Amino acid sequence: MPTIDLAEPVSTKPALVAKPVIEVWFRRVVITFAAVAALGVLSQFVVSCWAQNEFTQAESVLAAQVIMFAQHGTLYYGLKTYPYTVTAYMPIFYLLDGALVRAGLPAYLAARLISFSAYLVILFLCWRITLIFTNQRYCAGIAVILVSSTSLPLVWGTTGQVDTLAVMFALAGFERFSLFWVRQERTYGPNLVAAAAFALAALFTKQTALACPAAIFCALYFRRKKLALQFGAGFLGAAFGLILLLDTALHGRFLLNIVWVNMFPMRLDKLQEHVHYMLITCVSLILTVVLGLRTSWRKPAGGALLYMGFACAVWLATAAKLGSDSNYQIETTVLLAICTVLTLHGLDFFPHIFSGSRAWVTLLQIPLALHPFMNFRITPPTVIGRVVQEKLFRRQIAELRPYLSGPERGVSAEINAFVRTRRPLEVEPLVYTMMVNARQVDPEPFRKDLARGVPQIIVLFSEAGHPYEDPEIPSLPAVHLAEIRQHYDLVAQVPGPYLRGAYVYRAKPKQPGEPQ
Repeated sequence: MPTIDLAEPVSTKPALVAKPVIEVWFRRVVITFAAVAALGVLSQFVVSCWAQNEFTQAESVLAAQVIMFAQHGTLYYGLKTYPYTVTAYMPIFYLLDGALVRAGLPAYLAARLISFSAYLVILFLCWRITLIFTNQRYCAGIAVILVSSTSLPLVWGTTGQVDTLAVMFALAGFERFSLFWVRQERTYGPNLVAAAAFALAALFTKQTALACPAAIFCALYFRRKKLALQFGAGFLGAAFGLILLLDTALHGRFLLNIVWVNMFPMRLDKLQEHVHYMLITCVSLILTVVLGLRTSWRKPAGGALLYMGFACAVWLATAAKLGSDSNYQIETTVLLAICTVLTLHGLDFFPHIFSGSRAWVTLLQIPLALHPFMNFRITPPTVIGRVVQEKLFRRQIAELRPYLSGPERGVSAEINAFVRTRRPLEVEPLVYTMMVNARQVDPEPFRKDLARGVPQIIVLFSEAGHPYEDPEIPSLPAVHLAEIRQHYDLVAQVPGPYLRGAYVYRAKPKQPGEPQ
């Protein structure tokens, strides 16, 4: 005879019997969403491989730095002399990208292939994490569809920047931890070591990838304090040890680049932009998680919710940074999708739907369906916008190439043009201006060179006498613009995808008796 465990009360809830017809129609809707999401992923990937120019200005900066790294083997600079450019991120992405560039791939394509590969792995990890927590393939599939249909991870998964790779490593670490957290596997040692290693890889891809190790430590602390302290000590010891080793080997240039000169000013309106975009793309997911938070928090899903909370905290703490973009919320968005499915699972959403129940939880199918609809509306304009921007860039590069094909030294706010012509990035105008304004870099060496007509070619987004007031538009400090007005001639205005195009200045010919 079967035995009854008195420690576990027998459920008095009526059994939910699935109705095949409802499940069949639900599956058809899910397959339709999956097909549309796959079409969106494919279209973005094809455009990213076809495009020869930047999708974002940060992408071109990273590409220029990787080209210089592949050519000369230097990555983090001292900022006391040329080149005045900040390598803003940790080294793993640069090393991978640099290896592909050395192998002969174009800089943009190499970086985008890394990001897209990481994006595909993220989809697989969403499947794995959800499957570990729910043990239901249906839930795992829904999680993948929610993430793949969300426009933001896909946009950045086809852009050559470090963010997607960092999120991939972080999720891989959490997937290893989940095996211990949910399944209580006795052989937790290898899983926790692997979790720490992946979290460390995420940190050394992007220095703000702290949510995963913080969540693992706190989750462990609730259950096994000694193990939590061992994990925390091991992770921090390895992280600080590697950072100090790199900083010592690079004579202080490592921390200078990734920390001290990377602290850009904060603006409240930037945070408002981030929150507004999050609400547009993920309001349905947020609503679902909030409604089921009380139920899910007391279950193993609480570990994933804790991770999402830390990711959200990191996003809100850094989103107001000048120059930030929606890439700052990739990790939070992906975890929102995962936690949405875990919440639905905790509320017995799928059994209620398949049985034809009229319980309130079945109403959550409305936000669940609205999320793909909202994001599918964003993807086509994004793809079309990238195609249009690429065509404008190609026309601009063709007109700029005669001015940039010679041996003269140059500085450009339009860094994409320098990437396409493989010119060195001697000055990164946006970051250089911020560093000068913050008194972290001496402006005199570059100012004196401008007074001598060196470099010979200057490319700006505005006339030197009428710069834009927006600090996020790359330009040069006022004292440098004054030298350009005095010692350079405006020789061309080339239309392009940004603002009024590119303004090309050439140094005036030296008069007899002038110092060279």
